[in-house]
Amino acid sequence: MMQKLVFIVTVTVLVVWSGVAWLAYTLIRLGGRAVASNADVLPADPEFVELASWIAVFGTGVGEWIVIIVWAAVAAVILALGFVAKWILPGMLKNRGAP
Repeated sequence: MMQKLVFIVTVTVLVVWSGVAWLAYTLIRLGGRAVASNADVLPADPEFVELASWIAVFGTGVGEWIVIIVWAAVAAVILALGFVAKWILPGMLKNRGAP
């Protein structure tokens, strides 16, 4: 019973974390595209406008990869904690005399 509860809690936390990471990824992607496509609004030299657009596209790509790396690292920690809890909690409850 306890192992099922730990599994359900682990999966729930992982789903919520994945949703947060997906939202961050989407916001970075939409923001980067908006900045890149509207770089010509700047009243500046055309080379600067091109540079600003390129920086926005590059920054968007880097931001997306950072979100993916952070998501994977935190997801691994969540899964590791779930597996550790799955093995430790039943032993702790048996030692306390709980059914």
